[in-house]
Amino acid sequence: MLRIMIGGLVVTLFMTSCSMPLQLHTKFINKKAINTPADEDALLSQQQEAFSAYSQSSYRKNVLHTEQSYEETLEVELPKANPTATLNTLTIPTEIQLKYASLLNILPHTLTNIRLLEVIDDWYGTRYRYGGTTKSGIDCSAFVREVYKSVFNIELPRTAREQYRTANPIRTSELKEGDLLFFNTTGGISHVGMYLSNNKFVHASRGRGVIVSDLDESYYAARYLGARRIQTDSSYYAAN
Repeated sequence: MLRIMIGGLVVTLFMTSCSMPLQLHTKFINKKAINTPADEDALLSQQQEAFSAYSQSSYRKNVLHTEQSYEETLEVELPKANPTATLNTLTIPTEIQLKYASLLNILPHTLTNIRLLEVIDDWYGTRYRYGGTTKSGIDCSAFVREVYKSVFNIELPRTAREQYRTANPIRTSELKEGDLLFFNTTGGISHVGMYLSNNKFVHASRGRGVIVSDLDESYYAARYLGARRIQTDSSYYAAN
């Protein structure tokens, strides 16, 4: 009888220990379940907020070990292959790189044109005003004009139609940072924005002012006319 009782106790303990990880795993999966598009949007919003709140100190804490290991590997391996090689060490991104990496959903270190980010950030959130050219209100073509003047030292024409005629047509698949995107929002060539990266562009929108949007957003996808490129200094594109 005692032997039967002990055997039953062992079986019970075994079943309990086997079921606990399953229960924990199920609980974890349920917390992350995405059942509707609204759930997916909410999760994406939480991720973006978390990334936006990622300070330099927390970024350093999380990547420093990896960065040091990477640098040590370079120091050991590169001189063997090429004693004159310059070491490309990782750097901690700036706050503005972290901010726009979050907006563009890309890695911070891929954002190398800090001047462009600074100029965009200076205008970011400025409300839209048709014909406006100042911080109290600006329209789409004036915003693009201000960015090109400040970053590339190029004077663009005033209107979207004139900018369209000035630029050279390119395929959407060839888009680079700084290319112009044109849309038909009120008839003909009536809206312009500047491409950044990862299908995202910055522009002065009528409803939200200066903001970063996605080319795949239904409103812009339905009104997209094409992309064009202003011939800037070739050394800019070579360096970026």
